[in-house]
Order: sequence, then structure tokens, then C-alpha cells
Amino acid sequence: MELLLILCILLGLIGIGLPIAFALVCIAIGIFWMGDIDQLIVAQRLYRGVQSFPLLAVPLFILAGQIMSRSGISGQLIEFAKTLVGQMRGGLAAVNVVTSMFFAGMSGTSMSDTAAVGGMIIDPMIKRGYSRPFTAAVTAASSTIGIIIPPSVPMVILGAYLGISTGALFAAGLMAGVLLGVALIIVAWIISVREGYPVEAPFSGKRMVVAFGKALPALLMPTIILGGILGGIFTPTEASAVAVVYGIFVGMFYYRTLKLRVLYQTFCEAAVLSGAVMLVTATAHVMGFAFTFEQLADSILAPLAQMDMSPILFLIMLSAIMIIAGTFLDGIAMIFIIVPLFLPAVKLLGIDPIHFGMVVVLCWGIGQQTPPVGAALFITSVIAKVDILTLTRANLPFIAVMFLVLGAVIAFPDQLVLLIPRALGL
Repeated sequence: MELLLILCILLGLIGIGLPIAFALVCIAIGIFWMGDIDQLIVAQRLYRGVQSFPLLAVPLFILAGQIMSRSGISGQLIEFAKTLVGQMRGGLAAVNVVTSMFFAGMSGTSMSDTAAVGGMIIDPMIKRGYSRPFTAAVTAASSTIGIIIPPSVPMVILGAYLGISTGALFAAGLMAGVLLGVALIIVAWIISVREGYPVEAPFSGKRMVVAFGKALPALLMPTIILGGILGGIFTPTEASAVAVVYGIFVGMFYYRTLKLRVLYQTFCEAAVLSGAVMLVTATAHVMGFAFTFEQLADSILAPLAQMDMSPILFLIMLSAIMIIAGTFLDGIAMIFIIVPLFLPAVKLLGIDPIHFGMVVVLCWGIGQQTPPVGAALFITSVIAKVDILTLTRANLPFIAVMFLVLGAVIAFPDQLVLLIPRALGL
């Protein structure tokens, strides 16, 4: 009852327009005050919430993604993707998804993916006869891949919080991200066939080689990051710094599209975005500590122990809770509020933490596709000039296939999540 009351108050504060970070702190202070606990703990936990070397990768990956976005490399990636899948019916829709998969290996966030890819491909798709809602829906849905294919900012945050290997989470995200990308392409193709959307230029090996050469410096970035991390050459935090340096070099000296003035603006934008992410991380950490201190997880653990629930059924139930919460909460807040409540049950049921982490990230991605808080929806609606309700309706087939991928990840962890980490000894 106490837990339900706290969550209702939290949703009420968010509903009246209070920023999530401040709502979390207010709830935490209230819990500590009722428990007659020194309020200095709030300040200490705010500091400890971001006092983590792995979390240093968050602002650096955000900066790297912003740099690559401002470097104009999206155009090169789109042209290369056209040579791969443009010959399909509705080829530009498939190009949209494939480009997001490429860009996911550089940005680490779905917001960067949406802005960079959507800004380059939405208008060309509309001019080629694709409906505006469908174009926006493909762009919003494919941006989810940005937090699943590594490097992934949510995985960095989750790895730091759970104390598990970020590299192992990155490796687990490879197969899940590719599976989601293929599933989205299939849905886009089915809709394109039904609507009669056009086919792009036929396949040409020569065009593919030329486009690959132009896009190669950009494509090398995820190769360097993942190869370095999985090969044990550097940590994810060090990889994020390498990504920033490499992005600046490619943008300024190879493509020559990144000028000093633009670089300064990019640093400012990344600082604002990183500040917002880290503020929510710090305040959500306080909230999570308050839940742990008050032993609110016991109110969930005791009934689960009596029900003798299977791991798969538990993950299905947890996914439903997280997706519903994701319609109101930011993904970071969801990690620090929902995860602490169910983490004891995860350990009790013997669920692999890497498997659990991938389920959380996928639920985070689905939450970004649902109003009223879905960040991907709002960014895409502005770029495509489509209202949220129309975009949400057009996005339903893609959300449905995301649920199917989530179900597959829950049901087949050894094949879809843990295969690569185990093969690499992570």
C-alpha cells in the first residue's frame, strides 16, 4: 500500500508538469523525512549517483554522437544503405532502418539517431510518395535501435548500476539490435507492398563499392569502439573518449564539414543533454536508495516467493510493468525506480543479469515510442510535421513487432542474448 501511494504521488507530480528530476527528489526527501533520516543523505546520494568511472562514458558517447550527427555523415550512410536495400519495394523505408542501425554504432542514444537520420531522410521519402505518417513512424521506430546496438548510453547506466560488465551488455545488444532491425524492415516492406510505395535504383555492385568507400570512415567508428572493448584493448569509458577524438578527426579533416564554430555549438548541445541525463541519473539514484532503505522491495518479493513464478513469466510481468511505467517515466528514472524493486526477485529466480539488462533496455526503447512521454515520438513529430496521435496510430505495427522481439528475447536468452557474450568469455 505504501509503495502504491508513493508511485501515485510521483505520477501526480509529473502530471502537473514538475520535471522528473525534481519530482524524484521530492519523493525521496518525503520518504527520508517520514523515516526521521538525516536529509544530508540526499546530498550524499546525489553525488554518489554520478560518482562512477563507467558513467563518464555517458557524456562522452553523447558528445561523440552529436559530433558525428553535425559532421553530415548521415548522407553518406544513407547513400550506402540505398545500395544495399534500395531495390526492395519501399526501399527508402528499409534504408531508413538500415541507416539507423549504422548510426546506432556511433551515437548511443535514440534522440541523436532520430535527429540525424530523420533530418536527412524524411523529406526525400515524402517527395518519393511515402505518406507523412508512415515516414514518421518508420523514423521513430528505427531510432529505438540506437539504444540497443552498442555503444548504448542506457547500457552504460544500467551496467554501472547493476555492477555488471558494460562490454557484456554491448555484446548482448548486437544480436538483439540486428533482430529488431530486420523485423522493422519486414514490417515496412509489408506496408510498402500494400500501399504501392516505389522501388529505388536496382542493385549495382559498382555503386555499392563507391558508396562504401565514402561511408567507410564513418563505419569504422563502431568497429573501433566495439573491437576495442570486446578485444580488451580499452574500457567502455576509454572507448567513448576515443570515439570523440575519432569523430572530430573525421568531421574536420576527412569530410571537412565540421568547422570550429559548429564544433563549439556541438559541445554546448552535448553539455546540455548530458547535464539533463546526469541530473535524472543522480536524482533517480536517491529515489532508488530511498526504496532500498525502506525495504519496499520486500512487499514485492514476499508474494513472488509464495507464487513460485517461473523466470519467463516473471520477466513478462516485469516487462508489462516497465512498459506501462515507460509511458510516464523517463527511461533513466525507470531504471532507478523499477529495477531496485524487482532486483531481489531477479536474483531469487536465478535470472542472468545480462538477460535482465537486455529486457530492461528493450522496454526502455518501447517506452520511447508511447505517449505522453515518448521522446522519439515528439522529436519525429516536429521533424515530420505530424501530430502525435496520427504518428502513434501509424507506429502501431512497428510497436507490435517490438513486442514480438521482446518476447523472443525473454523466451530464448541463450540464443539471442547470451550467445555472443559467452563466446567472447564476457
